[in-house]
Amino acid sequence: MSRFIPQSDMTRDQLVQCSYDVIAILHLCDHAAWSICNGSGHIETIADSVGTATRLALDLMAVVHDALEAHEGLKGGSA
Repeated sequence: MSRFIPQSDMTRDQLVQCSYDVIAILHLCDHAAWSICNGSGHIETIADSVGTATRLALDLMAVVHDALEAHEGLKGGSA
């Protein structure tokens, strides 16, 4: 069970917002990687945060993909 909105109940605006959330998470991960490379911050804490953020991004993208497939009739035997 996802902690997000069930994909069948998502509106187009919610799908778009979900994809923007993923972009924001990826920017955060990019900044964290830059910090590690430049010796800024506590490496173990940053690495743990990047892991958490990427898992969240993966969860969000799974919901987006499921919703897009459902909206486009790619699931449930529809063609």
